[in-house]
Amino acid sequence: MPGDPKECREHAKRCGELARLATTQEARQQFLSLQMSWIRLAADLDNAKAFIDAMNEMDEEPPVKAAES
Repeated sequence: MPGDPKECREHAKRCGELARLATTQEARQQFLSLQMSWIRLAADLDNAKAFIDAMNEMDEEPPVKAAES
């Protein structure tokens, strides 16, 4: 699956650092906004991976037979 949540969190951390170093309120807000976007993307990627893993598990399970009468 494309995208790495860990890499997204690293980008978010860097944006937080840049926000602390920003010299204007506008720049600070932009970096904080980018930080939140990276955090959301990481969460979305985590959720997508969990969904794909669950779907793959369902595909691997043998079908359930109906009770014979």
